[in-house]
Amino acid sequence: MNKSGQSVIKFSVEHVTESSTAKINKVLIKKQSRQLTVDAVIIEQPLQITLVWYDNPEQTQQTDTQIFSITMRTPGNDKQLILGLLMSEGVIESITDIVEIFANTAEKNDNLWEVNLKRGVVPELSSLERYQMTYSSCGLCGTTSLKSLELKDPPVLSEQKSNFSVSDILSMPNIMRKHQSLFKVTGGSHAAALFHGNKLLDLREDIGRHNAVDKLFGGLLESRNLRNNQTDSGVLACVVSGRVSFEIVQKTVMAGVPILIAVGAPSDLAITAAKRFNLTLIGFTSGDGFNVYHGEWRLQEYEE
Repeated sequence: MNKSGQSVIKFSVEHVTESSTAKINKVLIKKQSRQLTVDAVIIEQPLQITLVWYDNPEQTQQTDTQIFSITMRTPGNDKQLILGLLMSEGVIESITDIVEIFANTAEKNDNLWEVNLKRGVVPELSSLERYQMTYSSCGLCGTTSLKSLELKDPPVLSEQKSNFSVSDILSMPNIMRKHQSLFKVTGGSHAAALFHGNKLLDLREDIGRHNAVDKLFGGLLESRNLRNNQTDSGVLACVVSGRVSFEIVQKTVMAGVPILIAVGAPSDLAITAAKRFNLTLIGFTSGDGFNVYHGEWRLQEYEE
């Protein structure tokens, strides 16, 4: 796997609300009074991803087709979600592994997507069978195996000391929350953000925690090679608004991002995976403090 990388580009935080929310009538009951009003709720719809590939190099046409995943997600940044998911599951290593990715315009919605893989990129069929159905609450169920992650040949995470200070990390939840436009409108989305120092580079939202992470790393995959996330002044960190499961750790490791920071708690398997793949894992992050479960050495010394 290619371990080299390009320089980090500057991202802009995208605000996707119009296609991700719906107006619904509701009855507001408060202090023994009733009022008919309108509420903005987050949209949840299925996304079907179909892979098309050459079974062998001698084929002249892509004749093999199979559904890779049907996942519940919030519409918006669908292409990035698909790219991030395929990268995290080891189907692709870079954007160049894909010939074409598009929504099926024959349908009245954008819920059916097709990915044409380039010649020589053949997905693992046994993996396809396991990923037929995923859900926004659980991500890719059944992949919580350290061995399965090892077999995906994840990149070696940078051991460079980061430019993240304790004060930077303490400020991240508030910085991220201020840019969660979908959450402000609906109160129903999770967020994943990319930081360099105390600078927010990009942020994605979705009803599913795993989807938000896939959208974030899919956007990064579009812009650069993910095999090396070093910059001239430090490394990148992923910040998530909820808890950390094994799948979130897997996606971060496969993206080559060496620091994962969460507002919530990590699971025991998430911590075990962080130690196995040398990921700095931080949980329960607030304005007062945080817990470091592995990789404290990547952080700057505490300022007295």
